[in-house]
Amino acid sequence: MDLRRLEAFCKVYELRSFSKAGKELYLSQPTISAHISTLEEELGVQLFDRLGRAIMPTQAGEVLYRNARDIYDLINKAQSEINLLRDKVVGDLNIGGSTIPSHFLLPEILYEFCKKYPDVRAHLTVGDTESILNKVASGELILGLVGARMDMPNIEFIPVMRDELVVVAPPVLVSNYRSIEDIQQLAELPWVMREGGSGTRKAFEAALSELGTSIRDLNVTVWVESTQAVVQCVKAGLGISVTSKLAAAPLIESGELVHITSLPLNLDRSFFLAHLKGRKFFPAVRYFIDHVKQYAFEGSPS
Repeated sequence: MDLRRLEAFCKVYELRSFSKAGKELYLSQPTISAHISTLEEELGVQLFDRLGRAIMPTQAGEVLYRNARDIYDLINKAQSEINLLRDKVVGDLNIGGSTIPSHFLLPEILYEFCKKYPDVRAHLTVGDTESILNKVASGELILGLVGARMDMPNIEFIPVMRDELVVVAPPVLVSNYRSIEDIQQLAELPWVMREGGSGTRKAFEAALSELGTSIRDLNVTVWVESTQAVVQCVKAGLGISVTSKLAAAPLIESGELVHITSLPLNLDRSFFLAHLKGRKFFPAVRYFIDHVKQYAFEGSPS
């Protein structure tokens, strides 16, 4: 099977257009059509349904595209391995990070990695833990650095570094409390809470469960979708919350937030590198995993 014809097929499949595929590959539309027709003759099946101006892949087209991606992965792997023999680590690094790693860990990690391997092109996707893991599971991302494990049997989780969660409050909200030592006192206060897919939220839920309670017992008045929103809502006086010490430390040091330290909550957690079990890694990915482990060994920011 001619790889040029296969490339034309993949572009038509992805763009759902013969003309757009031709522009992308710098080929005429008749050439693209000829490539597809030849492939259909070779395989003895129709790869696309022509529905007026629209086209849709047939079931055979879906099968061919799925396997064509594997073929190109093997070709890229071969090229990367050969480049590695020439002492070069090259290629695309498609990784994802949940909120805390993306904002407070990955920028420095990627900076040092790309400085060491300038021929690697890094692509960072940011989301909550659940969305990043779903992208890893689907193959859209090769790796994800996330703040919690999830029950996903096809995903391998590599613990790489520790994190400390902290309960923070605006000074005005806790000024009448000499200390906050039990969950009942917490339940009396308004809470700012992360959404369900957050690793921070999952770690907090686990800590509450150890005390025989849950988020349902708290007075949650504001739900937000990012760490920055949590910190700013707490700072504005909307309630107390739990977040990574990495995010809260500057405001705790400046006195804009109060760190509540007297609670019997286990708020330690790990960050994990997540990947599909059995997935073959290009050199850039293998070197990146080693780089993250080395970063964790030498000590992440406190």
